[in-house]
Amino acid sequence: MAWPFYRLSSQDKLPGGDLIPTAMLYLVFLALLPQWQRRVHGLRQPWQAIGFTGFHRLGRGFGLGLGIGVLSLVALGGIQLGMGWAVPNAEAIANEPWGTIILGGALTALAVGWSEEVLFRGWLLGELERGLSPGVALMTNSLIFAVAHFIKPLAVMLQMLPQFLGLLLLGIVLVGARRVALRPDPRETSLGPAVGLHGGLVWMYYVLNVGHLLQPTGRVPAWVTGLDGNPLAGVLGIALLLGLAIGFRRWAVQSQTF
Repeated sequence: MAWPFYRLSSQDKLPGGDLIPTAMLYLVFLALLPQWQRRVHGLRQPWQAIGFTGFHRLGRGFGLGLGIGVLSLVALGGIQLGMGWAVPNAEAIANEPWGTIILGGALTALAVGWSEEVLFRGWLLGELERGLSPGVALMTNSLIFAVAHFIKPLAVMLQMLPQFLGLLLLGIVLVGARRVALRPDPRETSLGPAVGLHGGLVWMYYVLNVGHLLQPTGRVPAWVTGLDGNPLAGVLGIALLLGLAIGFRRWAVQSQTF
């Protein structure tokens, strides 16, 4: 169904490049997903198995994850400012259309957070956990997630190679968030925390990057604060992701033992 649109986009005849065919392909995936869950796994409530565990629990988990994601990058920026590694970009603060940037970031965060988490931590993680141990499923899911975000022309991939570890760690963090069980049933996990965390990180990254909110001072190399303006692709970002991975793992274990 999406193949003619990919042909048009490859010939620059379609506005938005690959966006429209990718969106169509994803809609086909969503349409077929319940049938797959019912026919292959015999599930009567396919969306619940994916992580849609009721509006209240889903919303509460989303809110918690969103807050953690936003505050994590705010803290990362605060450390850079406090250490003198960056300063506020006064020109950008005064002149950028912040309403548009904040709204655009929120919409991007919602689209990326929901679409990627349903695919990677909703469906794919469940498939992996059926045949693999929890640890192997976690690493396999995170590796597939990182590779999927890394498929680009060879020259770009080589340039972005240091960012691969950050993507792998992000995948591990998001699996940990997906495994958090929200009461009252400690056996049932929700997709909400993973979606919220993913969305919060994307939202603040968008605001910081598009708004040019921070200006590096050059006191430390870019690999400390983040390569190519990506705050998660540096030593600080790696430390943040490691902390989040440990925190969500402990939360997941504790939440499922009550």
